[in-house]
Amino acid sequence: MNAYAAGHSMIIRSATEEDLDRVLLIESLSFGAIWTRHCLKTALSNDIFLVYQQKNVIGYLIACLCEQGKRAEILRIAVHPNHRGKGVAKELLETFFRVFSEDNIEEVSLDVDSSNRAAVKLYEKLGFKIIKANPFLGDQDFHIFYVMKMKLSEQKEKKIPLWKKSCPEETVHAIQ
Repeated sequence: MNAYAAGHSMIIRSATEEDLDRVLLIESLSFGAIWTRHCLKTALSNDIFLVYQQKNVIGYLIACLCEQGKRAEILRIAVHPNHRGKGVAKELLETFFRVFSEDNIEEVSLDVDSSNRAAVKLYEKLGFKIIKANPFLGDQDFHIFYVMKMKLSEQKEKKIPLWKKSCPEETVHAIQ
């Protein structure tokens, strides 16, 4: 297990199989169409899978590297409803950027439900731009999902920090 950031009462680390029950709970509270245990277990070995833990896991981020590592796609990010609006998703994203900024990733993309205004606002604040809107017809619901992208080279050229240090000075950063 790699620990990527730690603070007074939290740690952001690689997910383990022991985290899957809690991740499944957060998944079911966050999304209409949830990933199965099998999908999440596959993500443990094939993708980037970070969890934000206080006493329990309260948030997670799953991403993959594409096109020979030139592009990253955030596949899932969710926070337990009791902990939303407290900066957990922002810290997961900033940790992802910090850990993988040295990997020559040129672009990061994600899809987000257009009705999730808080998430869209967070992504825009971090430098993502809406590229297109995709309609989606679920069981009986119609949704519009935004495809959002961030070109890391543009952020670097503008000297916009991809993350701000969000942890106290005594935070341990153990990138391995």
